[in-house]
Amino acid sequence: MIIIKIFLAASLAGWIFLGFYLITRFKKLFGAHPDDPAETPGARSFGLAHIVSIWIGVFALLIYFLIKL
Repeated sequence: MIIIKIFLAASLAGWIFLGFYLITRFKKLFGAHPDDPAETPGARSFGLAHIVSIWIGVFALLIYFLIKL
C-alpha cells in the first residue's frame, strides 16, 4: 500500500510540474500559430479548454486516490 502511495505522490508532483510548465510556456504553446494564420481563436480556445479539463480531472483523481488509500 505504501508503494502505491509513493507512486501516486510522485505522479502528483510530476503532474503539478507539467501544469507549471504549461503555464510558463503558455504563449508559445497556445498562442497564434505563425504557419497557420487562418486558424480561428475558437479552435485554439477549444484545445486549451480540453487540456485544462484533462489536467484538472487527472489532478483530482490523483488526490482522491492518494487520500482514499
